[in-house]
Amino acid sequence: MEKSVDSTHPDFWTSRYAAGKMPWDFGDVPTVLKSFLARSSASGKVLIPGCGSGYEVQAFHEAGYDVTAIDFSPAAVDQATKVLGVLAERVILGDFFTQNFGQGRFDLIYERTFLCSMPPCRWPDYANRMAGLLSPGGKLIGVFLYGQRSESPPYPIGDEQANQLFRRHFRLVRSELVTDSLPLFRGMERWQEWLKIDQA
Repeated sequence: MEKSVDSTHPDFWTSRYAAGKMPWDFGDVPTVLKSFLARSSASGKVLIPGCGSGYEVQAFHEAGYDVTAIDFSPAAVDQATKVLGVLAERVILGDFFTQNFGQGRFDLIYERTFLCSMPPCRWPDYANRMAGLLSPGGKLIGVFLYGQRSESPPYPIGDEQANQLFRRHFRLVRSELVTDSLPLFRGMERWQEWLKIDQA
């Protein structure tokens, strides 16, 4: 596949930022995340992969979390820098799958439009990487896109696919429909919390 049409390559996303074609950009923090932060313990380390404009970085920071974000598109990181100001130092330009995040693991990893940005052939790598980066008892939380299979991004996941993908490392402990989705994702998004489970 050519780089220009390959969503696993940063050029795919950089060209969209340059053209202002960002239908996934919420422009704010989803209501479901605000609700989570209001009921959470407000402590620990959080990772936001594929952070895009980075609105959630500020939300987690203000709630008391130690937050790190990463995106492999220079244009996305530039956009996050404009949005976040001094908190831009929390954003790494790099590849989530190969980046060395240093000592320690994360208590939470936040998902929104990251899984659905990559073709299903990369999903097992995603699940394994998430499990490897989370502390024991940590959670993969966020907004997941469900729906019928697509040949181009966004790539929704199905219920059975999700069960197959996550059951080795995670247990679903919360799932609810997102009510303030963007038009592109309306009726397809669910807030979910996947608890990392101990391996037998």
